[in-house]
Amino acid sequence: MIIVYVPPADSRRNSTIDVQLEHANMVFDPKIMGGLRCRGYKFNFSVKGRTLTITRIDRDEGWHIGFRLRAYLPTEDIPDFTSTVYTYYGLDNEEAPKDVTEAFIHPSATTIQRRAFYECRSLVRVTIPDTATHIEDEAFCDCNSLRFILLSTNLEFIGRRAFYYCKLLEAVFLPPTINRIDNDAFHGCRSLRICILPETIDRVGNDVFVGCKTLPTAVRNNLSKVCYSTSVNSQTIQECIHTHGIEHATEVDYQNMMALHILCANPHVTADCIRTYLEFAPEAAEQQDFDRITPFQRLCRNDFFFLEDRSFSSVMAWWYHCMP
Repeated sequence: MIIVYVPPADSRRNSTIDVQLEHANMVFDPKIMGGLRCRGYKFNFSVKGRTLTITRIDRDEGWHIGFRLRAYLPTEDIPDFTSTVYTYYGLDNEEAPKDVTEAFIHPSATTIQRRAFYECRSLVRVTIPDTATHIEDEAFCDCNSLRFILLSTNLEFIGRRAFYYCKLLEAVFLPPTINRIDNDAFHGCRSLRICILPETIDRVGNDVFVGCKTLPTAVRNNLSKVCYSTSVNSQTIQECIHTHGIEHATEVDYQNMMALHILCANPHVTADCIRTYLEFAPEAAEQQDFDRITPFQRLCRNDFFFLEDRSFSSVMAWWYHCMP
């Protein structure tokens, strides 16, 4: 994919301009980027060889500011431009379409650029591969439908207002590699219930969690820390309980949660993890947290479409398989 800039057009030029391309016969996504994308402008794009012709086709003429287009080489896999699932490549000036509901970050992207998903208010899910290390300023600002995000396990930096007012986001699992979170990163994430800062983090900016009701950024329960880990497995759970005592599996921590609530919200959880936990503390399965949600309900709320084992017909079937 390539980002192509289209300059402003004076109405005296009959609302049609030509742009010379680096490659011939490219295919263009009709969803424009930039300042015009929310103003109802309508365009026709036609390509002949290395010339892109842009014509405004609504009742007005010209456009006073430039915009950008996503362009694909004919040898590439051309996406369905009507789909609301979007693959982000991390290119300079790349902005996701406003109607996107689910986003996958391409493995070639090491950085999610500034305002990449700014005001994508229909966006619900984001999957970030382990190749990504940086989320820049306002990358997901005002994505007020965003409910689930799977972060890179190698993430190092979260920029200013990166998740500003993502008001439906309930859980964020930060990897131990994170070393800096800038000002207001999670400001206004009022549904956020689970987010634990790694002890090794170097810098946390001002007002990072303002408006996140009753959210602690550290926990005292050793098992909660293990269940929050991006590398959690059945062995680490078992070792923690043997080392610190079975009472850690039944202890009520912040927001009336047990460690099992955290485990069931962890996108890296496996059936073996939950089964091992419940072998020690089966009664934890019925514990309700501050929001009167059980661990199983927490599992369902986080929409575990990413569960490794897809041989089960439903999350309910997967859960019962976990029971000892």
